[in-house]
Amino acid sequence: MNWKKGIGIVAVLAVLGFVAYSVLGRETEPQAESVRFGEATEEAITETVLLSGLIEPQETQELIGQGVVSEVNVSVGDDVAEDDALVTYVDGTTLRATMDGTVTEVNVSEDQPDMNAQSGQFSIVVADLDNLQVAVSISKSDSELIEEGQSVELTYGDDVYDGTVSHIDPVATTEQTPTGTTTAQQAVISIDSEADNLVAGFDIDAEVIVASKEDALVIPLEALMYNENNEPFVFAVENGTAKETPIQTGIQSNTHIEVTEGVSAGTTVILSPNEAIEDGTPVAANQE
Repeated sequence: MNWKKGIGIVAVLAVLGFVAYSVLGRETEPQAESVRFGEATEEAITETVLLSGLIEPQETQELIGQGVVSEVNVSVGDDVAEDDALVTYVDGTTLRATMDGTVTEVNVSEDQPDMNAQSGQFSIVVADLDNLQVAVSISKSDSELIEEGQSVELTYGDDVYDGTVSHIDPVATTEQTPTGTTTAQQAVISIDSEADNLVAGFDIDAEVIVASKEDALVIPLEALMYNENNEPFVFAVENGTAKETPIQTGIQSNTHIEVTEGVSAGTTVILSPNEAIEDGTPVAANQE
């Protein structure tokens, strides 16, 4: 064989081999999954429980009379003082205010019999509308977290007020609702700031602060995963690959959760990993 021809064949074979290796290599080399990254950081975290409350007077006087009414001295909305006469009956009996407040219900009329006892309602209701509180119902799961003395953030439209859990009933009660029955503990939240704009009878959002910590190690909630044994883990990123990493968790806010064991500050974690992500999967930052 001509030596020049031999060298040419060898060169062609080398080129073909390099091309084949490059193509096959790229086909067998795993493609990196495009993901979003987050990071474990040290910061303050607060865990809260959100409840729906009802604004109500701290003190209410509910009166029931009997007999024919001879005189009604007040109307709804009237301010009264302690010992003011509210309703008088033909037999001389008089219902009087036992507190300063505002008349919120009048269910009697002059020269008419007072039948409220039979119908299960009150003849006259007086409420202290200058001193309000918030009534809430606590579910079984939340009762393990909420305690008397905890701080509360009350939100009413655009206004925010400070509050405190001032009372929790010692036992739960069952009530009938349109969808069935519900069992809950009744509790009271005191309003600690000026509340001139609040109206008794309206609902209000109550966010109870149940736990907080400064300089906690936290990760975004989007990174938190659970395995088949309901054990928490994250996909940490090491050298461009996903590493399934078991963790222990602590308190949780609306956006982050504390990690007490498993990762350290600065660890990169995958946010909302899809089903294609598993231990050892190559990953790259989503550029979108």
